[in-house]
Amino acid sequence: MFTPFIIMDNNETIDISIVIPVRNEEGYLPACLDAIFCQTTKKHIEVIVVDNGSTDGSQEIAHKKGVKVIVELQKGVGPARRTGTAAARGAYILQIDADTRLPKDYIEQAFFRFSQDKELACLGGQMYWYDASRFANGVRRVLYVLFTPIVRLISRGALGPMGNNMMFSRDIYEKCAGFDPGLKFGEDADLTRQLHRYGKVCLDLTLLCNTSSRRFHLDRDFFIYCLNVFRICLGFKPLRNDLPSFSNSTIDK
Repeated sequence: MFTPFIIMDNNETIDISIVIPVRNEEGYLPACLDAIFCQTTKKHIEVIVVDNGSTDGSQEIAHKKGVKVIVELQKGVGPARRTGTAAARGAYILQIDADTRLPKDYIEQAFFRFSQDKELACLGGQMYWYDASRFANGVRRVLYVLFTPIVRLISRGALGPMGNNMMFSRDIYEKCAGFDPGLKFGEDADLTRQLHRYGKVCLDLTLLCNTSSRRFHLDRDFFIYCLNVFRICLGFKPLRNDLPSFSNSTIDK
């Protein structure tokens, strides 16, 4: 097992920057960062926590863990991801959420996939709910198998990766307009549409990523979420841009 090189502010070459938007995530952030520190890779990693107006101990946790902290006062996951990516120095950018827990070999597996396909512009993996039952994860798996081909077909291959784990080349990102600071929802899909102009967008169901099921409940927000996804597949903006359950925080925006 290798220990990843976590880079702070120096002139060393950075292979990958991991950007984590955070707003009041003290209950999830420690495990998220610990999973990064446990990566079995020799890649040089930069970790950027973008504090999006936390009133809890999120910033303090990030500082104590020794990672870079940036403050973005404009509320929303769109501006938070945009600010974090603008500050990133890695050749590749990995966007995750504060409740994401990367499997130990995630970064190595992701880099392997990019090395095998030079046309790959953006990569995402299948999320696995670490805090849900086997039955719920079974349903999640079935939904992936059923709906992923539909989303890919309707979007003509432009959608798939989600913000809880999506990796892309910084060089290609800089050719795009980047994350839309006006979006609090669907900022990931909006970006993959842009990246798709320059290469393949891939959702690899064999690349697993552990995340929380807390946002995925059968409530009104979930059905609006599904409608939003359908609209985004067709190239439209989300019907609603303020779904608290699917935001980058545990509180409303």
